[in-house]
Amino acid sequence: MYEKLFQPARIGSLEIKSRLIMPAMNSHYADDGHYFTDQALHYYGERALGGFGLLITEFLCVSEEGLAYPMQAAIYDDCFIPSLSRLTKRIHDNGSKIFAQLHHAGRVQGKGSTSLMAVGAGSIPDKVNRIPVHELDEAEISELEQKFIDAAVRAKKAGFDGVEVHGAHGYLLAQFLSKSVNKRTDRYGGSISGRARLVCEIVHGIKAACGKDFPVSVRTSGEEGFDGGNTIEDAIAQSLLFEAAGADAIHVSHGIAIHSYYSSSGFNMANIKRVKEAVSVPVIGVGRMNDPALILGALASGAMDFVALGRESVCDPHLPNKIKEGRLDEIFTCTGCMQRCLYPNSFEEGFGISCMINPFSGKEKLWEIKPAETVKRIGIVGAGPAGLMAAWVLGRRGHQVTVYEKEAFAGGQYRLAAVPPMKQELAKTISTYAALCKKYGVNLCYHTTADKALLEREEFDEIILACGAQPVVPGIEGIDRENVYLAEEVLTFKTLLCDQKVLVLGAGLVGAETAEVLSGYGNRVTLVDMLDKIAPLAPARPRENLLERLEKLKVEFVPGCKVLKIEEDGICAAKDGKDLEMHGFSSIILALGYREDTRLAEAMGECGHIYQIGDGKKAADAKAAIYEAAKLALNL
Repeated sequence: MYEKLFQPARIGSLEIKSRLIMPAMNSHYADDGHYFTDQALHYYGERALGGFGLLITEFLCVSEEGLAYPMQAAIYDDCFIPSLSRLTKRIHDNGSKIFAQLHHAGRVQGKGSTSLMAVGAGSIPDKVNRIPVHELDEAEISELEQKFIDAAVRAKKAGFDGVEVHGAHGYLLAQFLSKSVNKRTDRYGGSISGRARLVCEIVHGIKAACGKDFPVSVRTSGEEGFDGGNTIEDAIAQSLLFEAAGADAIHVSHGIAIHSYYSSSGFNMANIKRVKEAVSVPVIGVGRMNDPALILGALASGAMDFVALGRESVCDPHLPNKIKEGRLDEIFTCTGCMQRCLYPNSFEEGFGISCMINPFSGKEKLWEIKPAETVKRIGIVGAGPAGLMAAWVLGRRGHQVTVYEKEAFAGGQYRLAAVPPMKQELAKTISTYAALCKKYGVNLCYHTTADKALLEREEFDEIILACGAQPVVPGIEGIDRENVYLAEEVLTFKTLLCDQKVLVLGAGLVGAETAEVLSGYGNRVTLVDMLDKIAPLAPARPRENLLERLEKLKVEFVPGCKVLKIEEDGICAAKDGKDLEMHGFSSIILALGYREDTRLAEAMGECGHIYQIGDGKKAADAKAAIYEAAKLALNL
């Protein structure tokens, strides 16, 4: 069924073994000298081993003032060639091809990256970056063009199979292409053709310097996604100009580089297809392509010639091989959570990109699943994400593992996280873990409440308690009223509330998403919290999307509010030192957080072979629990 994904195809004269591409993404595995580290080689090398036909490096800066990040990899001097050559050799040895992405940040120069002044198509500052910008004159534009061309020559010397000119995501060349940013009145502005001139001259110059057989791709935004920005019509016209200038492929992205689960899988496909219908060179498409059937559909429908799998390649470096070998149930599916891939400095040791559901990503050669020296009988209590992660890793190492789960199915609180609209793909994480458990011989016992007697009777060598957490139910007067429900009762639909006025106590992520779900059933929802922000601990991009949805759903928020008493139709509270009463509500929902469930641990007492992980140890988020579980499983 999936043979088409592995049919060779060409970009220019270069044959690529499959239609699956790893696009450019910042791995954060370059050092402060802008050289790739050994970990970068391991990271990229694993994706080549995993079957991606072509890898495109993260952005390589072509000029120092164009740095977007203090530790961005660079290609603006010949001194970088040896380091880049090590990377290309690793990829070629591992069976894939690799392009260098050529980049300049322009007005979105990274804070602390350089002392040089930012430059741009004009002097208009970025609305977020807000730093002074020097408008390039025509002589300076010529110098800049040459820097891109020189960088391409270095890439060829370093063994790259081609280059990609980065003209998307708000960076310098995108600033020239954009009618929202480029207000020039000379030959590099004023029209669609004028705005495309710089990219076209760069492409033409690279071809002249590196030869017609050296492939050049241009990455552009199918649409920029903001008022006044380029539309798909602009992208089509400019793509035709890129092709005429000598581009061998057009890589169609979106103005917003990384989309959360609030954007549908394959959201960019229609734009990609519009470009594909207009140009004659191959088109690479990207945009939350995270499922084998979706990828096949994109190719079979003629929407694109190659599929770029961005965050999906972070999530599962072996996705191509798993598809080819029919191991679809073992694929780690990117959920668009942004919990870990965008935050290189986290609770983990080390630094760099990783993935919430696959913490082995980014730790290539550092974390290796090796056979256990001594096979042990290991019991795990709880089939949430932490328990299942520990189970399959331990099973793969050869241990005899039994998991006890009191419910009829796996997932724990993580199943509830998949209930809100647009988060359905989180459920795939649990099914993947369960499939890996089955593959590695883990015994999953559902409808089984593990207690001290059971665990002692089984005489396990090691016991892992992944018991999850309990909802916080404070001793507020009136909290036991019949119309007061826990958020999990709403999210499991044990209680169905429709067409009511509902008050949700707690505006953390659970409370906010519960409000979102309730709104879908005709309820008018008000959120109350002592905090002054909704879901303050949520990752920035999904939180921004969530707030937009709550505003659209007309969910009200009352911040800085301490609940003193729950009454029949509302609450008595304190806000800003004054009494506040809120009435007229049919139902009240408790979403006041969770505390770790330590009841079994306390019953078991002190014992050296018992380990607590995840929410059973300390109520936190899934990424910490999954990471902790994997790390423990590697060391038992």
